[in-house]
Amino acid sequence: MQIHGGSGYMRGVPVERIYRDVRLLRLYEGTSEIQRLIVGSNLVRAAQR
Repeated sequence: MQIHGGSGYMRGVPVERIYRDVRLLRLYEGTSEIQRLIVGSNLVRAAQR
C-alpha cells in the first residue's frame, strides 16, 4: 500500500485485486503467530522421526 498509494484501493486495478486476495488468504490461513506455531510443531515432529 505504501508503494502504490491509492491504487491499492481502486477497483479494477490489478494491485487492488492482489492486495484483496492476499488479505483473504491471511484471514483463511490464520494469523502469522498461528502460522509460526504450526510450522514450529511440524519441524519438531519431523526432527523426532
